[in-house]
Amino acid sequence: MREQTFSVEIEANPTDLLQMKHYLHKWQPDFVSISNLSRYSYEEMVQCARYIQTDLHIPVVIHLTGLTHTKEQIKKAFNELMELKIHNFLLVRGNIHHNMHIEDDFNYASDLIKYVHQLDKDSKINVIAGCYPDIHALANSLTEDIEYLKEKVNAGVDSLISLMCFDNDRIYKFLEKTREYGINVPIRVGIMPITDSFKRHYLAHNDVKMPEFFEKTDNLLDEGINFAVNQINDLYEHHVNGIHLYTHNDWMVSDRVFENIKHNL
Repeated sequence: MREQTFSVEIEANPTDLLQMKHYLHKWQPDFVSISNLSRYSYEEMVQCARYIQTDLHIPVVIHLTGLTHTKEQIKKAFNELMELKIHNFLLVRGNIHHNMHIEDDFNYASDLIKYVHQLDKDSKINVIAGCYPDIHALANSLTEDIEYLKEKVNAGVDSLISLMCFDNDRIYKFLEKTREYGINVPIRVGIMPITDSFKRHYLAHNDVKMPEFFEKTDNLLDEGINFAVNQINDLYEHHVNGIHLYTHNDWMVSDRVFENIKHNL
């Protein structure tokens, strides 16, 4: 794994296997995380994970969410994934959406992290968790948010991936604050190019602060890509641990970003 990593998040769409093969082979990310969006099934997630890790030989990170799963469901998934030699997990609380069925076993990400570690009898797993440079919606301040993050890391986290943030100064302030609190695990910065109205809606739903030009531009595709490229290159030049590109399986957009950041990889 390179000193400053480059990784990507994709959706578990089995109809995209040819695009996955082409672009993941070209990009050679340090790992691929597979989101568990509700429109794709757990079986489809496993199918894509098996293909990427076994056929493309790229490490896979599987998302598991606490709010929508019971302990028994997590245990079943964990055992299946371990049999497939998938040992990397992104463990998150999960967002609440309309008409979502909520379970009671895991109210916080730290609860899920502790439970998965209990299942890991042979200490084989690598646990990743999320963090929020823009401050989590349930936190009252950056300090409170980082205090909770510290608790989550202490529950057994090997590295962190941030939710997207469009202000690098806020990201650097966040990273500095985490170090002040003794959070010393690698933190990879999540970046999502905003190139269409769906992605803009996604950010609004997740309470992410957006740059003003996203609302004003007549050319969201090109300006969104250019903004992401400039942001990533600046982050690499400031020696962040890594960049995690949220692709939403928008392969052409993601490739245009890659082509303009690869000199920093």
